[in-house]
Amino acid sequence: MDDRGFIVPPPGLIPSRPSEPTPAPAAERIEAVAPGRALPAFTPPTGPNGPAAPARPVWRLLLPGGRAVPLTRAVLLGRNPSRGAHAGDAEPIALDDPTSTVSKTHALLVVDGDTLTVTDLYSTNGVVVDGTRAEPGEPAAVPDGAELLLGDLSIRAELA
Repeated sequence: MDDRGFIVPPPGLIPSRPSEPTPAPAAERIEAVAPGRALPAFTPPTGPNGPAAPARPVWRLLLPGGRAVPLTRAVLLGRNPSRGAHAGDAEPIALDDPTSTVSKTHALLVVDGDTLTVTDLYSTNGVVVDGTRAEPGEPAAVPDGAELLLGDLSIRAELA
């Protein structure tokens, strides 16, 4: 460092400034192929399958407090979820549960295209999908706009 607090690079790291400016390259001259004839208009190429398909809808969870969590892969929900043999590479999402009705690792949500499933991981207070209790250990379909109850905690799942 120098006296003013700037970092000084070691010698040879930055090339020295040339003593004479480098001349600019000469412009390339383009000859007309057929004098008096117009060039064809440029048409951009199209992809092999035509225009791009519209973006696929994405599942998201609306948590208490207004936080929205997009679901791009499997997630584990709970007070302090930990991955086990059942979760694979699922992303753990910790839920704030002031009533203490959510288990440490409560449920697994899996996205498969436009389908969302929830599996109760043998939690103490269970998982309810739109009023129907999910069987522990069995994936249950989650419809668009469904309310998920993990203990007393309400979460909305929607396809956005």
